[in-house]
Amino acid sequence: MSSTVSQIERVFTAASHKKVWDHFTKAQRKNIEMWKKQSSEIKAVQLEDSLIEGEGEMDVSDSEEEPQRKKARNQSDGNEDIERLQSLKEENDSLRCQLEAYKNEVDLLKSETKAELEAKEKQMKMLQQTLKGMQEQLMQSRKQQAQDDQKIKDLTIKLNATKKEEPRESEIITLDKDDDISEEPRTPKQHILASSFIQVTQKDAKLIGLIATFLHIHPFGASVDYLWSYLQKMEPGIKPNEVEVLMQRFPQVFKQELFGIGANMERRWQFSGFNVYRTH
Repeated sequence: MSSTVSQIERVFTAASHKKVWDHFTKAQRKNIEMWKKQSSEIKAVQLEDSLIEGEGEMDVSDSEEEPQRKKARNQSDGNEDIERLQSLKEENDSLRCQLEAYKNEVDLLKSETKAELEAKEKQMKMLQQTLKGMQEQLMQSRKQQAQDDQKIKDLTIKLNATKKEEPRESEIITLDKDDDISEEPRTPKQHILASSFIQVTQKDAKLIGLIATFLHIHPFGASVDYLWSYLQKMEPGIKPNEVEVLMQRFPQVFKQELFGIGANMERRWQFSGFNVYRTH
């Protein structure tokens, strides 16, 4: 019995350690402290009984009735101690099972947390790669836009440099009937070329140059609104219909094409001044 009490005391001592103690509820901690106290009391009683029995054996002069009463009392106390120890053992087994369950739950939570962290880390890496790709694409777009702006600027400077060679706005390039009179009769080809002259003012010439410059760096064409938003920066008073009418007057320089399918179909203007036109 003494060894059993010592074993139970060791279990309670191990349960009092901080790492294990934190897993018990407040009620369980209270029970453990009570059971630990009871086991200490039982051990003290056993030690006292052992001392009493030792003294009884040494005292040979005592009567025979007194040891029998002591023996009966010790047997009764021993039975109560055995029952109490049995109860403590059962409680100890229950606490051990609960402790094992808490340990398994902690291990499960650790594994779930580890898997969740790994998934989030993987998602973070994918987002970083996507962001890096978007940044590279944005840098390329900015670089291309800067090149396009520089081309427009260079062509605009060249166009402004030719203003001195253009006629004034009041001057109109036209061909009168008197101009058709020459000493020698014109060939059919010359007649076609002479009849193809169109009146062009200085403002029209400037707009034609700007439109041609803009469409030249946009080979896939542009809508009238897109062209108008560009031209109004240099000609604030211009209207979208004026831009479209001007391009319609020069079919050999500008042409209109349809892009897209169905509801996404769009009309765009393209520069065709470098195309070769043949007349038969």
